[in-house]
Amino acid sequence: MNNIKKLKYFVILICVCSCAQQKAEDTVRLIPEGYIGSVLVIFNQENGEPKEYEEGKRIYRIPENGVLKTQFEPNYGMQNHQFFYVDKKRSRTEIPFVVVQDEEALNQIKDNDKTYAYWEHALGEVRNFDPKTNELLSIKQPARTFYIGNLKDIDKEHREQLNFTFKHHK
Repeated sequence: MNNIKKLKYFVILICVCSCAQQKAEDTVRLIPEGYIGSVLVIFNQENGEPKEYEEGKRIYRIPENGVLKTQFEPNYGMQNHQFFYVDKKRSRTEIPFVVVQDEEALNQIKDNDKTYAYWEHALGEVRNFDPKTNELLSIKQPARTFYIGNLKDIDKEHREQLNFTFKHHK
């Protein structure tokens, strides 16, 4: 096993061990049927969507623009999350989640037309200060982001996700 592969496994092991210490609430992400692109869930929004649960799991109803502002607090730690397309009749179709850092698995599914959820990651609270006065200028609330797509243009999609996240996470 080469050193890069060993390093990848070590980083994954560290992440798993650190997350295993904290159990989070499981989540169900409901996405409008046919939506392709970045999704951003922004927490701690006083005027955001009220907290909603289904069978003990958090429900995130993603709007058409892909940005959900919710009254939920951040949800860090180990969790089971499910992704579903929802049609006008409220029928659900599961969207599989893939870890794109696993190159071997990624190569097996990269050339098909199936839609996946991927690149999920958490964004912590960010405080911006005036460099001269040290006055607090703004606070960006914690958020979670992920991408819905087919993996064919994965590099282009990743750039789109980064741009989308920075544009909408103010």
